[in-house]
Amino acid sequence: DVWARGLTATEWKGERPGVFLSIHANSFPARREARGFETYFLSDARTDDERRVSAIENAPLNISAPNIDEERLADMDFILRDLRNYEHAHWSESLATLVQNELAEVHPGPNRGVKQGPLAVLTNALMPSVLIEVGFLSNESDLQLLRQKDFHQSSGRAIAEAVIKFLRSYPPGSSGGGDERRR
Repeated sequence: DVWARGLTATEWKGERPGVFLSIHANSFPARREARGFETYFLSDARTDDERRVSAIENAPLNISAPNIDEERLADMDFILRDLRNYEHAHWSESLATLVQNELAEVHPGPNRGVKQGPLAVLTNALMPSVLIEVGFLSNESDLQLLRQKDFHQSSGRAIAEAVIKFLRSYPPGSSGGGDERRR
């Protein structure tokens, strides 16, 4: 269950500092030339591409129930989630940037950048959270890359290095020397 992943991560984390990483492979069959890697953090989608990825990632949640004002419920849920996640948005964006920078060292690209969207998988993780798209299954070059064990290892190390760098500055006031910036 997409919603449960963030809740489970939050429970496992407890009171300790932590991060939530959701690692995926993208797909865009209508544009098989699309390739590369990108990292998302939880926020409003700004572009058509961010909205497309958010819709695909959230598709399993498109279930309707009778006798429920879904629009009103969705608005209230969004407000509550937004309030809970606001304090993590800046940190999630920082983590996403570090992941992109580290992956750029090992991924042939293109680097599609840090993006944002209302991704359900990140919503209930009450900590800095990112969704990492490591390539496109619909692109033959990326598909070949994603099948390589060496790429699994190098991209895994790159992501781990990003997390290590991130944790050196998070949380604010930690022994890692985190800064006190807030959005």
